Amino acid sequence: MMDLCKEALEHTLQDTIAMLPLLFFTYLFLAYWEQKKPVDHQGRLLQMRHLGPLFGALLGLIPQCGFSLITAGLYVNRAVTLGTLLATLIATSDEAIPMLIASLDSASVLWQVIIIKLLLAVVVGYGVDFFASKRATSISSTIAAPSHSCSHEDHSLWREAWIRTFKIYAFIFILSFGFHMIIHAIGMDQLRILLLNQSLLQPLFAALFGFIPNCAASVLLTSLFMNEALSFGSLIAGLVSNAGMGFMILLRSEKDKKVIIKVAIILFISAWISGSLLQILEVAGL
Repeated sequence: MMDLCKEALEHTLQDTIAMLPLLFFTYLFLAYWEQKKPVDHQGRLLQMRHLGPLFGALLGLIPQCGFSLITAGLYVNRAVTLGTLLATLIATSDEAIPMLIASLDSASVLWQVIIIKLLLAVVVGYGVDFFASKRATSISSTIAAPSHSCSHEDHSLWREAWIRTFKIYAFIFILSFGFHMIIHAIGMDQLRILLLNQSLLQPLFAALFGFIPNCAASVLLTSLFMNEALSFGSLIAGLVSNAGMGFMILLRSEKDKKVIIKVAIILFISAWISGSLLQILEVAGL
């Protein structure tokens, strides 16, 4: 048991320690944003919102979880739209892209993953913004007013950023540690069984598996695919719902729980439908 805990702890530290500086600068930026947001900047953001889902999808394709963290933080402060957030989360693939790049046999698969996730992210992002446009409120009315005086704002910014960083990091660390404990306990062979290898239901379970809030989930999904234990459709389903740590920021910081449920449902439906369609085409030999 001690060896299991030690191994899980080592993998958790490897997965999470590098995100500490990113988390800190993200929250430092957000703290500054909340205190120093001139009206003209708000107006520019409002005018550029129609480009949000496209930019979010393109940034999400960059192989790291950083942009999903930043976009989730911006959405919590209502600086970007829900469609932009979803586009970024759908496009995010964490470690899957580097793994496919490293594999000489996966060049064609790499481009298919990138193109499918980009198109899906843009379609879902703009679709959500279109249907939510009547309920959307202006940025100027949803961003909170400055709450700190100028005399100590520098100290408060840094202090607030550190506090928020360690709170969310502790939350992510605990979840990641639990995930690694489970994975090490059940093993890869059992995981293949749980994911219903070669079944038409596999995209459904892969989409659920993708919600695991850790980049190790994308590593496992990609490894299973490269070892032919996961279909291409199931890989897409898992990577679409695998929104990286961005979803954890939303879960930890978003006060409106209905929004969290809405994001989870849209991610799951997008992942399941796209993965199932690809699975059917694959089985049919198309």
